Amino acid sequence: MEINWLFEVGKRKEKIIKETQDFLRISSVLDESTSTEDAPFGEGIARALTYLLQKGEQNDFLVKNVDGFAGIIEYGKGNESVGILCHLDVVPAGEGWTSPPFAADIRDGRIYARGAIDNKGPTMAAFFALSIVKELNLELHKRVRMILGTDEESNWRCVDHYFKHEEMPTIGFAPDADFPIIHAEKGITDVSFLWGVKKDDEVGMLFLSAFEAGERFNMVPELARATIKGESSLLKELEKNFQKHLLDLGHTGKTEMSGGELHLSYDGVSAHGSTPENGLNAGTYLAHFLAKDNFQQAANDYLQFIVKHCDFDGGDYK
Repeated sequence: MEINWLFEVGKRKEKIIKETQDFLRISSVLDESTSTEDAPFGEGIARALTYLLQKGEQNDFLVKNVDGFAGIIEYGKGNESVGILCHLDVVPAGEGWTSPPFAADIRDGRIYARGAIDNKGPTMAAFFALSIVKELNLELHKRVRMILGTDEESNWRCVDHYFKHEEMPTIGFAPDADFPIIHAEKGITDVSFLWGVKKDDEVGMLFLSAFEAGERFNMVPELARATIKGESSLLKELEKNFQKHLLDLGHTGKTEMSGGELHLSYDGVSAHGSTPENGLNAGTYLAHFLAKDNFQQAANDYLQFIVKHCDFDGGDYK
């Protein structure tokens, strides 16, 4: 039986696009403030999981919700299985979108949305590929099982739970990379450091009371903020130096003086952790600027650690 796969996809093009847009419009970002026993990673991710499992039921696939941690959509027969590992959660939307990140607008033949590439778009492609196989009544000698993860962008608790309760596929792949295939990936290490602060350490001309950057471990921070306390004249001088620093590098940011505090914000460019060279790390750039001044000892140690040991965006500091 010879099958024209492009023709089969073309017959379903409008349906594929519409349902992919509907799926992308669900804000499936980790939100533990709305987590429940049935929705361990929050309401948005639970809605995305429910949406796709309902599509599986409508297509008469074998469907299972694994305690809200993962989902299964399966077709075929046999003792062996082919796993298609997908994930429905997405990283936070961030700033700077031309259209709303969950509007799934179409421009110049492309759908723009958070998750369109990583990984809800490829998940829908896999789902419709399996649907076409079923609609054509093709006989399979192995079970094809879509495994729908829900915490891939954070701590992978979804697959930990899944493999405690479900089978390991005989073989598998993840449609979550560049076409046509990637055979290996770089590793990633999530590290947390704590700096102790002593009471007698808080005395100084300038005091760094807050420094924050980034929303996820696997994202290049697109925004960094710092709050500094100190004498008015010193804060004004620091503000002036910061504005000059931005101008010299061709970067952007903001300053605000209020309540005896100077608030600095540094604009970077977000990028996935696998391609940091495509981003601009606001956190490390702001730390390099602040490290030129003298703060309380804990802050100095913190800033110097970043300067000495933290990369920027796949390249050197400029």
